[in-house]
Order: sequence, then C-alpha cells, then structure tokens
Amino acid sequence: MQSDRSAIRMVMTNLIVVFVFIFAVNMIVVYGLLWCVKRWQAPAQNWLKVSTEQSLADFLIYMPARVFWARLALVITPILCAVAMSISVNIAVFCAVCLPIAVVVGKNFMLARRHHLITRQLPDALDMLVTATSAGLSFHAALERTASQLPIPLRFEWQLISRLTRTGEGITSALQNFYHRVPTEGVLQMLLTVQLGLQHGAQQAQVLQRLALSLRQQHYAIERVKSLSAQARMQGKVMMLLPVGLFIILHFLHPENTRVLVETSAGHYLLFGCFVLMLVGNYLIRKVLGSAYAQ
Repeated sequence: MQSDRSAIRMVMTNLIVVFVFIFAVNMIVVYGLLWCVKRWQAPAQNWLKVSTEQSLADFLIYMPARVFWARLALVITPILCAVAMSISVNIAVFCAVCLPIAVVVGKNFMLARRHHLITRQLPDALDMLVTATSAGLSFHAALERTASQLPIPLRFEWQLISRLTRTGEGITSALQNFYHRVPTEGVLQMLLTVQLGLQHGAQQAQVLQRLALSLRQQHYAIERVKSLSAQARMQGKVMMLLPVGLFIILHFLHPENTRVLVETSAGHYLLFGCFVLMLVGNYLIRKVLGSAYAQ
C-alpha cells in the first residue's frame, strides 16, 4: 500500500510539474506573440497600405478608367435587374432606365471632385518640385522625391508619372497622359511649361515657380467670384427646389388638388416632363455661369 501511494504521489507530482511547465510555456508563447503583434503592427499596416496602393496603381496602368467603369456597369446592371424583376416588373424597368443615368452622374461627380482637389493641390506640388530642382536634383528625381510627400489624390498621379518615366516613357508623354486623366487648365499649363522648357532649355525652377504663383492667383480669383455669387447660386437652387416642395406640401394638405397628377397617366407624363425641364434649365444655367463658378 505504501508503495502504491508513493507511486500515485509521484505520478501526481509529475503531472503537476508537466501542467505547470506547459502553462508557463503557453504563457511565454502568448506573451511573445502579443509583443510581436504590438511591435510589428504599425510597420505591417504601413507595408500593407503601401503595397496595396502600389498594386492598385500598377493595375490602373493596364486598365483605363473607362474600361473599369464599363465592366463594372456590365456586372452590376444584370444583378440589379434580376433582383428588381423578382420584386416587380415596373421596378425592374425603372432600375434599367435610371441605373445608367445614376452611374454617369456619379462618375462625373467623383471626377469633378477629384479634378478640383488636384487643381487645388497642384501649386504646392509645383513649389516642392521647384525646391527639389533648385537643390540640384533632375526633374525625374524631383518627381520621385516629392511624390511621397503630396496629399491624395495628387500623390497617386505623381507616382504614376514617376513610374511611367522609369519604364522608359518620356516625361512629356507621361504628362500628356496625366492631362488626359485630369483635363484641367492647371495641368495643361504645367504640361506646356515643362514641354517648352525641355525643348528650349529654359530655367525649369523659375518657370515652375511663376506657374505656381499664377495658379494660386487664378484659384483666388475663382474663389472670390464664388463668394460674390454665392447668394445668386443659392437662389437658383432654391428656385429649382421650390416647385418640388410646393407640390409635396399641396399633396399632403389638399390631396384632391394633386389627384389628377398622381393617379392618371397624363399626370405622370406631365410630372416627368416638368422634372426634365427643371433639369435642363439647371444644366443651361450652369453652362452659362461656367463649371468653375457653378459648383
């Protein structure tokens, strides 16, 4: 009996020692993993962000934006139409008609916003380029050095220009592609300035510095016109939304007065025609004022 008890105690002691050892090893491993995660979390996130942006930029080199939007529309349109057909035929027809319009309007809105941001960021980028070239760097090296310091979205365009020049494309051709993606007045002036400077051997730093000052003055003038015409532009928006608001109020207060427009086919056609005429009027006013002033 004594020998059995001694054996049991020895076995229990060994089990406790093994359990404590395994627990200690697990705690050390867990602590080490937590330390590694805490130590490498920020560098890993930065690497993932940079590699993702690099891969996306490389992807966009070989797939133009027009092809991307066309393929996206071809994928999304049948899916939405199938879902709408399962609900109602009228909803499916409405989605089929409105979806292309919504895609075009959304794309134009995002492109206009992107172009506006790039136009505002371009003078500061030119100043950084002037500083780099004045320090003795070549134009290509200055592009590469300043690309990482620029804000988004101009940073992506700068990196794309730098990458195209590294693959053997000329700086003029890369800037022409930049102008095709961002057809604004500031980018065109930059393209012509760099092109003429490379052809005739002008002082790039001084010319780019004058261009940055000119772009800032143009931006100040546009913002000045916007501030002076803010009341008129707001009045135009109010006058466009006023008929819609009055119709909604009358429909809830006196539904018998709007019943003909809401419940008959002729009324539906009339409402649709009024809506189209309102959009056409707004478009004409924006064209008269100019895209820079009607934003």
